[in-house]
Amino acid sequence: MTGESGPHVGEDIGNAVESTLDDVAGRIREKGRKAVASIDGRRMAAADGLEGAARGLHDKADAIAGGGERLSKVTHEVADRVDGASRYIREKDARDMLADVESIVRAHPTRSLLAVLAIGFLAGRVLRRD
Repeated sequence: MTGESGPHVGEDIGNAVESTLDDVAGRIREKGRKAVASIDGRRMAAADGLEGAARGLHDKADAIAGGGERLSKVTHEVADRVDGASRYIREKDARDMLADVESIVRAHPTRSLLAVLAIGFLAGRVLRRD
Protein backbone atom coordinates (compact mmCIF):
# COMPACT_ATOMS: atom_id res chain seq x y z
CA MET A 1 0.00 0.00 0.00
CA THR A 2 1.23 3.47 -0.81
CA GLY A 3 -1.23 5.50 1.32
CA GLU A 4 -0.04 7.35 4.38
CA SER A 5 -1.50 6.71 7.76
CA GLY A 6 -1.16 8.29 11.11
CA PRO A 7 -2.24 11.41 12.93
CA HIS A 8 -0.92 13.87 10.30
CA VAL A 9 -3.09 12.55 7.46
CA GLY A 10 -6.33 13.67 9.09
CA GLU A 11 -4.78 17.03 9.90
CA ASP A 12 -3.64 17.48 6.29
CA ILE A 13 -7.11 16.65 4.98
CA GLY A 14 -8.67 19.07 7.47
CA ASN A 15 -6.30 21.84 6.37
CA ALA A 16 -7.06 21.15 2.70
CA VAL A 17 -10.82 21.26 3.31
CA GLU A 18 -10.51 24.45 5.35
CA SER A 19 -8.43 26.07 2.62
CA THR A 20 -10.92 25.06 -0.06
CA LEU A 21 -13.85 26.39 1.99
CA ASP A 22 -12.03 29.69 2.55
CA ASP A 23 -11.41 29.96 -1.20
CA VAL A 24 -15.07 29.23 -2.03
CA ALA A 25 -16.29 31.71 0.60
CA GLY A 26 -14.00 34.38 -0.84
CA ARG A 27 -15.35 33.77 -4.34
CA ILE A 28 -18.93 33.97 -3.09
CA ARG A 29 -18.22 37.25 -1.26
CA GLU A 30 -16.65 38.70 -4.42
CA LYS A 31 -19.62 37.68 -6.57
CA GLY A 32 -21.93 39.20 -3.97
CA ARG A 33 -20.00 42.48 -4.08
CA LYS A 34 -20.20 42.51 -7.87
CA ALA A 35 -23.95 41.81 -7.79
CA VAL A 36 -24.53 44.66 -5.32
CA ALA A 37 -22.44 47.02 -7.45
CA SER A 38 -24.38 46.00 -10.55
CA ILE A 39 -27.72 46.60 -8.85
CA ASP A 40 -26.56 49.93 -7.45
CA GLY A 41 -25.35 50.95 -10.91
CA ARG A 42 -28.76 50.31 -12.45
CA ARG A 43 -31.00 51.67 -9.73
CA MET A 44 -30.65 55.34 -10.71
CA ALA A 45 -31.78 54.57 -14.24
CA ALA A 46 -34.73 52.63 -12.83
CA ALA A 47 -35.57 55.51 -10.48
CA ASP A 48 -35.41 57.96 -13.40
CA GLY A 49 -37.76 55.77 -15.44
CA LEU A 50 -40.25 55.51 -12.59
CA GLU A 51 -40.08 59.25 -11.99
CA GLY A 52 -40.82 59.89 -15.66
CA ALA A 53 -43.74 57.45 -15.55
CA ALA A 54 -45.13 59.23 -12.48
CA ARG A 55 -44.91 62.60 -14.26
CA GLY A 56 -46.69 61.13 -17.27
CA LEU A 57 -49.44 59.71 -15.07
CA HIS A 58 -49.90 63.06 -13.33
CA ASP A 59 -50.15 64.75 -16.75
CA LYS A 60 -52.76 62.22 -17.90
CA ALA A 61 -54.70 62.65 -14.65
CA ASP A 62 -54.74 66.41 -15.17
CA ALA A 63 -55.95 65.93 -18.75
CA ILE A 64 -58.85 63.70 -17.73
CA ALA A 65 -59.84 65.79 -14.69
CA GLY A 66 -62.75 67.31 -16.57
CA GLY A 67 -63.91 63.94 -17.84
CA GLY A 68 -63.96 62.06 -14.56
CA GLU A 69 -63.09 63.32 -11.10
CA ARG A 70 -62.78 59.85 -9.59
CA LEU A 71 -60.59 58.47 -12.39
CA SER A 72 -58.37 61.55 -12.17
CA LYS A 73 -58.01 61.12 -8.40
CA VAL A 74 -57.14 57.42 -8.69
CA THR A 75 -54.60 58.17 -11.43
CA HIS A 76 -52.95 60.82 -9.24
CA GLU A 77 -52.80 58.31 -6.36
CA VAL A 78 -51.13 55.72 -8.60
CA ALA A 79 -48.68 58.38 -9.83
CA ASP A 80 -47.85 59.29 -6.21
CA ARG A 81 -47.12 55.64 -5.41
CA VAL A 82 -44.90 55.28 -8.48
CA ASP A 83 -43.09 58.47 -7.46
CA GLY A 84 -42.68 57.04 -3.95
CA ALA A 85 -41.12 53.91 -5.42
CA SER A 86 -38.76 56.12 -7.41
CA ARG A 87 -37.67 57.95 -4.24
CA TYR A 88 -37.22 54.65 -2.39
CA ILE A 89 -34.97 53.27 -5.12
CA ARG A 90 -32.99 56.52 -5.22
CA GLU A 91 -32.51 56.69 -1.43
CA LYS A 92 -31.78 53.03 -0.65
CA ASP A 93 -28.85 50.97 -1.82
CA ALA A 94 -29.06 47.25 -2.60
CA ARG A 95 -28.12 46.21 0.94
CA ASP A 96 -30.85 48.41 2.45
CA MET A 97 -33.41 47.00 0.01
CA LEU A 98 -32.38 43.44 0.86
CA ALA A 99 -32.69 44.22 4.58
CA ASP A 100 -36.18 45.63 3.97
CA VAL A 101 -37.21 42.49 2.05
CA GLU A 102 -35.84 40.28 4.84
CA SER A 103 -37.82 42.17 7.48
CA ILE A 104 -41.02 41.90 5.41
CA VAL A 105 -40.48 38.15 4.90
CA ARG A 106 -39.87 37.66 8.62
CA ALA A 107 -42.97 39.66 9.51
CA HIS A 108 -45.20 37.95 6.90
CA PRO A 109 -43.73 34.55 5.96
CA THR A 110 -46.96 33.04 4.60
CA ARG A 111 -47.75 36.04 2.40
CA SER A 112 -44.14 36.10 1.21
CA LEU A 113 -44.25 32.44 0.26
CA LEU A 114 -47.52 32.93 -1.61
CA ALA A 115 -46.07 35.95 -3.44
CA VAL A 116 -42.98 33.98 -4.48
CA LEU A 117 -45.15 31.10 -5.69
CA ALA A 118 -47.36 33.48 -7.69
CA ILE A 119 -44.34 35.19 -9.25
CA GLY A 120 -42.82 31.82 -10.11
CA PHE A 121 -46.06 30.64 -11.66
CA LEU A 122 -46.41 33.82 -13.74
CA ALA A 123 -42.76 33.69 -14.82
CA GLY A 124 -43.23 30.07 -15.87
CA ARG A 125 -46.28 30.98 -17.93
CA VAL A 126 -44.43 33.83 -19.64
CA LEU A 127 -41.36 31.72 -20.37
CA ARG A 128 -43.46 28.84 -21.67
CA ARG A 129 -45.09 31.10 -24.26
CA ASP A 130 -41.72 31.90 -25.84
